Amino acid sequence: MKRIIIEQGQQLAKQIETESQQIARQIETETDKTVGRFCLFELRNLKKLHDYLYSPFMDHLMVTVTSTGNLGLIWIFIALILMLQDTPRRSIGYSMLIALLLCITIGNLIIKNLVRRNRPFFHKNYKLLIKQPWDYSFPSGHTLSSFAAATVLFFMNKDVGILALMYASLIALSRLYLRVHFFTDVFFSMVLGTGLGILAVKAYETGFFGLI
Repeated sequence: MKRIIIEQGQQLAKQIETESQQIARQIETETDKTVGRFCLFELRNLKKLHDYLYSPFMDHLMVTVTSTGNLGLIWIFIALILMLQDTPRRSIGYSMLIALLLCITIGNLIIKNLVRRNRPFFHKNYKLLIKQPWDYSFPSGHTLSSFAAATVLFFMNKDVGILALMYASLIALSRLYLRVHFFTDVFFSMVLGTGLGILAVKAYETGFFGLI
């Protein structure tokens, strides 16, 4: 009798699990219907990237890397150190700060609030490893500031600049791995960040193009 009760209990548990999976798939299907084709395409590629790279080590690494890009603190710290050095390096420090200010103004204050793109976890119920970002998705502020600052460093020293760009790329990857940005958010930010970095260097070298 006890064995029969246990078997019935196991069958009931399996049935409940099966029904739960069916409901989850149905919810996901209904959610997909409300998402545009391109957005859905990006969500699927985010999943592929995450699943391909996933490991407990990568979880820890990506959380650590992305935290260094919070508020551009690592780049602000480097800029302040350079500003305390001799004249050539001091100019790079100032240029980095100009680049970061451009990123905040153009990226965070203007573009984000014009585009107002929701983040990936708005469409899919991801289990985030970091605190849920409160602002919009496009562009990626972490990626934007990182590439702008790394581009400025590239003007100081190509070897240092290449290392900085590699680290900026790792920060960009972390935003995708953690599924808080779409691919287009990150790609656009890489391009814009590089452009703003070049603009900041030229602005400082020319006294803001002769305005000061």
